[in-house]
Amino acid sequence: MPDYIQNTYNTLNSYGFDKGKTIGMVAICRDEITDTLMDKVIKYWGKTFNCCSLAGFVMMGKTGLAAATDHTPIIDGKRRFTFYAMPHIAISKNGEIGKVYRSGIQKASHACGALEAIVKELESGSLQLIMDMQDIEQSIIRQKILSRLKYGEKPNLVEMTKLVSQMISQDVNKLLSSLDNSIFNYAVMTGIQIHGLLDTHWIYPQDFYVVSSDLAGAQKNLK
Repeated sequence: MPDYIQNTYNTLNSYGFDKGKTIGMVAICRDEITDTLMDKVIKYWGKTFNCCSLAGFVMMGKTGLAAATDHTPIIDGKRRFTFYAMPHIAISKNGEIGKVYRSGIQKASHACGALEAIVKELESGSLQLIMDMQDIEQSIIRQKILSRLKYGEKPNLVEMTKLVSQMISQDVNKLLSSLDNSIFNYAVMTGIQIHGLLDTHWIYPQDFYVVSSDLAGAQKNLK
């Protein structure tokens, strides 16, 4: 993960994204073990707008985006921001998928717990389809995921995490497409945050692209 963040930073420098005239935006899971990604984005990009929700889904909507973009500095008539959005998954020291041993807790806990709960519901055939006003984010996540599955599909946690990564990428693209590219230049990085043994953190990359009026075609996919 440190290499990933540094590489995206170095690459974006050549497109005019510099610390001081660019704000970071991060949409990752609320889980405290994802803080390492947030901390790295803050280190490289400075002030960063928190767009987090359960499982890393982008729940901010148009109102949240309006707030985030309104906080973006105007330099040379342009507003620049970077947007990192991704779910997460853990691999324990024993090779267990979705399990993590947190400091001070003897038994294994879950990452991502929100996605694992839906995986287990699908396995059991008992789905909580009613909107729970005391659990709105999880209710929305469940509905969004079910809308993407075919009847009878029961993805495991790895498959579910990859599906959610694709969904988040599409949600980000749709949300940001409403922005005026003559004013806003932005970069999007999506993928999966992976928590490994010995407190290591990795990124499984998916999308990396820049949208700018300075580019032919407005958007350029990067490696």
